[in-house]
Amino acid sequence: RVVFTDETSFHMKQVIRRVCKKRGENYYISTIKHPIKIHAWGCFSNKGFGKLFLFTRTLNSKLMCKIYKYGLLPSTKKWFGDNNTNWSLLEDNDPKHTSKMCKRFKVANGVQSLPWPSQSPDCNLIENVWALMKLKINKQPPTSMKNFMARIRKQWKNLPVDFAAKLVNSMEHRIELLIERNGD
Repeated sequence: RVVFTDETSFHMKQVIRRVCKKRGENYYISTIKHPIKIHAWGCFSNKGFGKLFLFTRTLNSKLMCKIYKYGLLPSTKKWFGDNNTNWSLLEDNDPKHTSKMCKRFKVANGVQSLPWPSQSPDCNLIENVWALMKLKINKQPPTSMKNFMARIRKQWKNLPVDFAAKLVNSMEHRIELLIERNGD
C-alpha cells in the first residue's frame, strides 16, 4: 500500500537520429536553446495510475500542496478509501516535499511519508513510467504545445493497470539488489 509519486519534465524537441552526408562534408545540427518544456507530476500504486498534473511554471511549495490536494488525495481515496492510514507516500527529499508548508499539509491530512535516504540511487518506480512515456512521445515529436500536452495526457491515460502492479511487485527484488550491492 505504497503510493509512488514524482515530477519530471518533458521537452518538446526533434531528435535527429541519423544524417546522410558526403565524406569530408561538415554537418551542423541546429539546436533549440530553450526548448518548450512541460512539467508533470503523477502518482501510482499497485491499484493503477492516479491523477496527472501538467504545469509550465516553477514548482514551489504552494503548488505542491495544491497537487497533493487535487491529485494525490483523490487518487488515494479512489484506491484505498477515506482512511489515509491505509497507505504510505513515497517521494524523494526534494525541498518542496519537505518544506514546512507541505509537511503541515501532510500532517493535517493524515498523509504518512516513508523515510527516504538523502543520498540514494533513485529507485522510485515512477522513474520507469516517465522513461517509457518519454520514449513513446519522442517516437513522433509533437508539433505544438497543445498537441504536446495532449500526447502526454494520452500516454498517461493509456498506461495499463497491470504495468503498475508489475512495477510494485518488482520493488522487493530491487531492494534486495541494492542491499547486495551496498547501495550502488
